[in-house]
Amino acid sequence: FADLPGYLLKFDMASSNALLLLSAVLRTAFSAHFEGAIIHWRPAAVQQSSGIAVEISHRVTWKRSNVFCDDTTINSLVLLASGSLDCQEGCSGTVGSMSFFCTDYGTTDNWSTGGRSYNYTFASGVTQFEALYAGGDWIDALVQGRDSNWEVRVKGDLSIRPDTNSINSSPVTGMLPIVRVQHGC
Repeated sequence: FADLPGYLLKFDMASSNALLLLSAVLRTAFSAHFEGAIIHWRPAAVQQSSGIAVEISHRVTWKRSNVFCDDTTINSLVLLASGSLDCQEGCSGTVGSMSFFCTDYGTTDNWSTGGRSYNYTFASGVTQFEALYAGGDWIDALVQGRDSNWEVRVKGDLSIRPDTNSINSSPVTGMLPIVRVQHGC
């Protein structure tokens, strides 16, 4: 996955920065202990004549004791976890699976992380899309917000850019598997 172009969430900026930070310490309702995800998109290498082909990539982190990863897991290229990125606007159904190939893990901080890419074709003429990956029960180590619902939402603008003559791509960023935030200092 070293050749993947990075990972990010693209949102409306006012609420997205807080959601990105908070998404790093979340888990799912099915007790898989979700700890965060970053999603990004770019034009797919091969465009379809019937629509707009986009490569969507994600990087996701889970509590290792619930979604186990070690060197054997990494070398076997087994897909881990489950869940889906579901269309909310500009598309239909499931955009793709949020399962991932493990690339790294931490035994001290108890995390497994990895990524995956897939293509999705939007209908011709779509310029805006929105998709959602959601669950419940934030990680129990949180001082505030534990047992609350969480969501990672990606919004995209697929308009053709005049400077590149190609569809827009999301910005690219990276994130540590675990982000620690001090409280009450």
